[in-house]
Amino acid sequence: MSTILDPPWKQILEGYFRPFMAFFFPDAHAAIDWSKGFEFLDAELQQITREAETGKRIVDKLVKVYLLDGHERWILLHIEVQNQKEENFAERIFIYAIRLFDKFRRTVDSFVILGDTDTKWRPQTFTMAGLASRTDFSFAIAKLLDYKKRKEELASSNNPFAVVVQAHLAAQATKGKASQDRRRKQKFLLTTMLYERGYSRQEVIDLFRFTDWVLALPPELESAFREDLKLYEGERQMAYLSSIERMAKAEGEAEGEARGEARGRAEGEHRQKQTIALNLLRKNISLEIIADATKLSMEQLRDLQGEMD
Repeated sequence: MSTILDPPWKQILEGYFRPFMAFFFPDAHAAIDWSKGFEFLDAELQQITREAETGKRIVDKLVKVYLLDGHERWILLHIEVQNQKEENFAERIFIYAIRLFDKFRRTVDSFVILGDTDTKWRPQTFTMAGLASRTDFSFAIAKLLDYKKRKEELASSNNPFAVVVQAHLAAQATKGKASQDRRRKQKFLLTTMLYERGYSRQEVIDLFRFTDWVLALPPELESAFREDLKLYEGERQMAYLSSIERMAKAEGEAEGEARGEARGRAEGEHRQKQTIALNLLRKNISLEIIADATKLSMEQLRDLQGEMD
């Protein structure tokens, strides 16, 4: 499972990968041999992309699975939850796949979730053609907006991602101050549905975390929502979420500690790079080579040079 610092889309995907594939890509799900398990390949993916550093609301995951025909396969999952289309999007997916193949010589299947509001934007192919050669790359997509026409299916499904999609669509439909009370009602309805669908206690908590994040409310409406939730849980004697304030406080404290540790690691790594750079500078190694070896900027290296002088 992911840590509390991970975005909710990443948490829900890592915790419920098999239901994710069953819900959005049933044909691919049916081809996978789930008895052999699966493995997230975060380190391999990080070697070819740094999209997480751009600040975009994107989740990329690389997963190793085994097919029923005995072959090993790498699956590239790209969850795009921006609210607008992106130029050259298909090209970006192609570049991810080709970089993975170039580095690891593994066939990659690409699956994309689109969370935007443009019904016409459906990037699925990238074509590159020259005088004598042509490349056609295609990938599978699931458009969350399409599920607006499948409300009965969402309401009757026990797959956790039916709730994820309902929360996503409710968030899109209740933007702006005028819609906040309607958002509170939608949030309460979705939360009570978690109990009525027969999910386990942990599933209720995990799905509520996602719903709570997607359907964020202003403080006064959030307080009203929490009071309604306490009454609901009290009537059913199922207090899964009524202690959410304590959970949030504990997570906030843990997050602060984790950030402090991460900051300390980053500072230590930077000092280590500076030490290596100083040793190389003393050997009269060129700045370009040192910059490539340590990933320090030319300006940082010149500052170190000045300190030596």
